[in-house]
Amino acid sequence: MRYLTIALLLCGLLIGPASAQEKSPKKAFFLSLLVPGLGELYSGAKWRAAGFMASEALTWLAYVSWRSKGNDLKADFRTFADQHWRETTYHAWQAYNQSQPESQQYYETEHLPTKAEDTQQYYELIGKYAQFIYGWDDVTSSFTTTNMDIQSTLQHDYETQRNESNKYLKRASRIAGLTVLNRIVSAIHASAYVRTQQSSSNASVWLDLSPIDWRGRSTIELKKSF
Repeated sequence: MRYLTIALLLCGLLIGPASAQEKSPKKAFFLSLLVPGLGELYSGAKWRAAGFMASEALTWLAYVSWRSKGNDLKADFRTFADQHWRETTYHAWQAYNQSQPESQQYYETEHLPTKAEDTQQYYELIGKYAQFIYGWDDVTSSFTTTNMDIQSTLQHDYETQRNESNKYLKRASRIAGLTVLNRIVSAIHASAYVRTQQSSSNASVWLDLSPIDWRGRSTIELKKSF
Protein backbone atom coordinates (compact mmCIF):
# COMPACT_ATOMS: atom_id res chain seq x y z
CA MET A 1 0.00 0.00 0.00
CA ARG A 2 2.86 2.40 0.83
CA TYR A 3 4.46 1.57 -2.53
CA LEU A 4 1.21 2.35 -4.39
CA THR A 5 0.72 5.63 -2.50
CA ILE A 6 4.24 6.80 -3.36
CA ALA A 7 3.71 5.82 -6.98
CA LEU A 8 0.45 7.77 -7.20
CA LEU A 9 2.05 10.85 -5.63
CA LEU A 10 4.89 10.59 -8.11
CA CYS A 11 2.38 10.28 -10.91
CA GLY A 12 0.60 13.42 -9.72
CA LEU A 13 3.85 15.34 -9.95
CA LEU A 14 4.68 13.97 -13.38
CA ILE A 15 1.32 14.14 -15.12
CA GLY A 16 0.34 17.80 -14.91
CA PRO A 17 -1.80 19.52 -17.53
CA ALA A 18 0.54 18.83 -20.46
CA SER A 19 -0.85 18.60 -23.97
CA ALA A 20 -0.64 15.39 -25.99
CA GLN A 21 2.31 16.77 -27.98
CA GLU A 22 4.24 17.52 -24.77
CA LYS A 23 3.78 14.07 -23.26
CA SER A 24 6.57 11.54 -23.54
CA PRO A 25 6.00 7.96 -24.75
CA LYS A 26 9.11 6.96 -22.81
CA LYS A 27 7.76 8.47 -19.59
CA ALA A 28 4.42 6.73 -20.13
CA PHE A 29 6.27 3.45 -20.65
CA PHE A 30 8.28 3.68 -17.43
CA LEU A 31 5.33 4.92 -15.37
CA SER A 32 3.39 1.79 -16.31
CA LEU A 33 6.41 -0.36 -15.52
CA LEU A 34 6.33 1.22 -12.05
CA VAL A 35 2.59 0.67 -11.59
CA PRO A 36 0.39 -0.78 -14.36
CA GLY A 37 -2.08 1.88 -15.50
CA LEU A 38 0.04 4.80 -14.34
CA GLY A 39 1.29 5.46 -17.86
CA GLU A 40 -2.27 5.31 -19.19
CA LEU A 41 -3.36 7.83 -16.55
CA TYR A 42 -0.49 10.08 -17.60
CA SER A 43 -1.39 9.74 -21.29
CA GLY A 44 -5.11 10.38 -20.75
CA ALA A 45 -6.49 6.85 -21.23
CA LYS A 46 -8.31 6.89 -17.90
CA TRP A 47 -10.59 3.90 -18.42
CA ARG A 48 -7.74 1.75 -19.61
CA ALA A 49 -5.69 2.97 -16.63
CA ALA A 50 -8.45 1.78 -14.31
CA GLY A 51 -8.41 -1.62 -16.02
CA PHE A 52 -4.68 -2.14 -15.63
CA MET A 53 -4.71 -0.92 -12.02
CA ALA A 54 -7.65 -3.18 -11.17
CA SER A 55 -5.88 -6.12 -12.79
CA GLU A 56 -2.77 -5.38 -10.72
CA ALA A 57 -4.75 -5.15 -7.50
CA LEU A 58 -6.67 -8.37 -8.17
CA THR A 59 -3.54 -10.36 -9.02
CA TRP A 60 -1.80 -9.22 -5.83
CA LEU A 61 -4.90 -10.03 -3.77
CA ALA A 62 -4.93 -13.51 -5.31
CA TYR A 63 -1.19 -13.88 -4.63
CA VAL A 64 -1.54 -12.94 -0.97
CA SER A 65 -4.59 -15.19 -0.54
CA TRP A 66 -3.08 -18.26 -2.20
CA ARG A 67 0.34 -17.86 -0.59
CA SER A 68 -1.26 -17.46 2.84
CA LYS A 69 -3.43 -20.54 2.25
CA GLY A 70 -0.43 -22.55 1.05
CA ASN A 71 1.70 -21.55 4.04
CA ASP A 72 -1.12 -22.35 6.48
CA LEU A 73 -1.46 -25.82 4.95
CA LYS A 74 2.32 -26.24 5.06
CA ALA A 75 2.34 -25.51 8.79
CA ASP A 76 -0.48 -28.05 9.22
CA PHE A 77 1.21 -30.90 7.32
CA ARG A 78 4.51 -30.31 9.12
CA THR A 79 2.74 -30.50 12.47
CA PHE A 80 1.06 -33.70 11.27
CA ALA A 81 4.47 -35.18 10.38
CA ASP A 82 5.98 -34.19 13.72
CA GLN A 83 3.12 -36.00 15.45
CA HIS A 84 3.12 -39.18 13.38
CA TRP A 85 6.59 -39.77 11.91
CA ARG A 86 9.41 -40.99 14.16
CA GLU A 87 12.98 -40.40 13.07
CA THR A 88 14.30 -42.77 15.76
CA THR A 89 12.17 -45.61 14.38
CA TYR A 90 13.39 -44.87 10.86
CA HIS A 91 17.04 -45.01 11.99
CA ALA A 92 16.32 -48.29 13.78
CA TRP A 93 15.01 -49.69 10.48
CA GLN A 94 18.14 -48.36 8.73
CA ALA A 95 20.33 -50.27 11.18
CA TYR A 96 18.28 -53.42 10.54
CA ASN A 97 18.48 -52.94 6.78
CA GLN A 98 22.25 -52.47 6.83
CA SER A 99 22.67 -55.59 8.98
CA GLN A 100 21.18 -57.77 6.24
CA PRO A 101 23.21 -59.45 3.50
CA GLU A 102 23.93 -56.88 0.82
CA SER A 103 21.88 -58.76 -1.76
CA GLN A 104 18.82 -58.58 0.50
CA GLN A 105 19.09 -54.95 1.58
CA TYR A 106 16.63 -52.27 0.55
CA TYR A 107 18.58 -49.90 -1.69
CA GLU A 108 18.52 -46.52 0.07
CA THR A 109 18.55 -43.85 -2.62
CA GLU A 110 17.87 -40.84 -0.40
CA HIS A 111 19.83 -39.16 2.39
CA LEU A 112 17.63 -37.61 5.08
CA PRO A 113 18.98 -34.24 6.23
CA THR A 114 18.17 -32.87 9.66
CA LYS A 115 15.46 -30.22 9.90
CA ALA A 116 18.16 -27.66 10.63
CA GLU A 117 20.12 -28.62 7.50
CA ASP A 118 17.24 -28.61 5.00
CA THR A 119 13.73 -28.27 6.39
CA GLN A 120 11.97 -28.41 3.03
CA GLN A 121 13.82 -31.54 1.90
CA TYR A 122 13.26 -33.26 5.24
CA TYR A 123 9.48 -32.91 5.05
CA GLU A 124 9.38 -33.82 1.37
CA LEU A 125 11.37 -37.03 1.63
CA ILE A 126 9.50 -38.63 4.53
CA GLY A 127 6.23 -38.52 2.63
CA LYS A 128 7.47 -39.15 -0.87
CA TYR A 129 9.56 -42.31 -0.65
CA ALA A 130 8.98 -45.86 0.59
CA GLN A 131 12.44 -45.74 2.15
CA PHE A 132 10.93 -43.79 5.06
CA ILE A 133 7.77 -45.87 5.51
CA TYR A 134 8.83 -47.40 8.83
CA GLY A 135 8.92 -44.01 10.52
CA TRP A 136 5.13 -43.68 10.35
CA ASP A 137 3.19 -44.58 13.49
CA ASP A 138 0.68 -46.87 11.80
CA VAL A 139 3.39 -49.20 10.44
CA THR A 140 3.72 -51.64 13.32
CA SER A 141 4.89 -54.77 11.52
CA SER A 142 8.35 -56.19 12.05
CA PHE A 143 11.13 -54.65 10.00
CA THR A 144 11.65 -55.99 6.50
CA THR A 145 13.57 -54.83 3.44
CA THR A 146 10.52 -54.93 1.16
CA ASN A 147 9.40 -51.38 1.87
CA MET A 148 7.44 -51.09 -1.38
CA ASP A 149 5.02 -53.72 -0.06
CA ILE A 150 4.26 -51.77 3.12
CA GLN A 151 1.28 -49.42 3.21
CA SER A 152 0.76 -46.44 5.52
CA THR A 153 -2.50 -44.52 5.65
CA LEU A 154 -0.72 -41.78 7.59
CA GLN A 155 1.90 -41.36 4.88
CA HIS A 156 -0.84 -41.21 2.23
CA ASP A 157 -2.79 -38.60 4.21
CA TYR A 158 0.40 -36.62 4.74
CA GLU A 159 1.23 -36.56 1.03
CA THR A 160 -2.32 -35.42 0.25
CA GLN A 161 -1.90 -32.50 2.66
CA ARG A 162 1.53 -31.64 1.27
CA ASN A 163 0.29 -31.69 -2.33
CA GLU A 164 -2.61 -29.42 -1.41
CA SER A 165 -0.22 -26.91 0.13
CA ASN A 166 2.05 -27.04 -2.91
CA LYS A 167 -0.94 -26.45 -5.18
CA TYR A 168 -1.70 -23.10 -3.57
CA LEU A 169 1.96 -22.06 -3.36
CA LYS A 170 2.44 -22.82 -7.07
CA ARG A 171 -0.65 -20.77 -7.89
CA ALA A 172 0.83 -17.87 -5.94
CA SER A 173 4.10 -18.17 -7.87
CA ARG A 174 2.29 -18.17 -11.21
CA ILE A 175 0.13 -15.17 -10.31
CA ALA A 176 3.26 -13.26 -9.28
CA GLY A 177 4.56 -13.85 -12.79
CA LEU A 178 1.36 -12.37 -14.20
CA THR A 179 2.01 -9.10 -12.38
CA VAL A 180 5.26 -8.76 -14.32
CA LEU A 181 3.48 -9.52 -17.59
CA ASN A 182 0.74 -7.01 -16.75
CA ARG A 183 3.39 -4.31 -16.27
CA ILE A 184 4.95 -5.05 -19.64
CA VAL A 185 1.61 -5.02 -21.46
CA SER A 186 0.58 -1.79 -19.72
CA ALA A 187 3.93 -0.13 -20.50
CA ILE A 188 3.70 -1.01 -24.20
CA HIS A 189 0.09 0.16 -24.36
CA ALA A 190 0.77 3.47 -22.58
CA SER A 191 3.70 4.31 -24.83
CA ALA A 192 1.74 3.43 -27.97
CA TYR A 193 -1.25 5.46 -26.79
CA VAL A 194 0.86 8.61 -26.36
CA ARG A 195 2.33 8.16 -29.83
CA THR A 196 -1.15 7.74 -31.27
CA GLN A 197 -2.41 10.86 -29.53
CA GLN A 198 0.54 12.83 -30.87
CA SER A 199 -0.21 11.75 -34.43
CA SER A 200 -3.99 12.15 -34.13
CA SER A 201 -4.01 14.78 -36.85
CA ASN A 202 -3.19 12.00 -39.31
CA ALA A 203 -4.92 8.67 -39.83
CA SER A 204 -3.09 5.98 -37.93
CA VAL A 205 -3.47 2.31 -37.11
CA TRP A 206 -2.36 0.93 -33.76
CA LEU A 207 -2.66 -2.05 -31.47
CA ASP A 208 -4.71 -1.72 -28.29
CA LEU A 209 -3.78 -4.11 -25.48
CA SER A 210 -6.15 -5.03 -22.67
CA PRO A 211 -5.04 -5.69 -19.06
CA ILE A 212 -3.87 -9.18 -18.15
CA ASP A 213 -6.60 -11.22 -16.42
CA TRP A 214 -6.01 -13.71 -13.60
CA ARG A 215 -5.51 -16.52 -16.12
CA GLY A 216 -2.73 -14.60 -17.87
CA ARG A 217 -4.82 -13.66 -20.91
CA SER A 218 -4.84 -10.35 -22.74
CA THR A 219 -6.62 -9.20 -25.90
CA ILE A 220 -5.15 -7.27 -28.81
CA GLU A 221 -7.34 -5.05 -30.98
CA LEU A 222 -6.37 -3.33 -34.20
CA LYS A 223 -7.73 0.22 -34.04
CA LYS A 224 -7.76 3.14 -36.44
CA SER A 225 -7.83 6.79 -35.43
CA PHE A 226 -8.37 9.92 -37.57
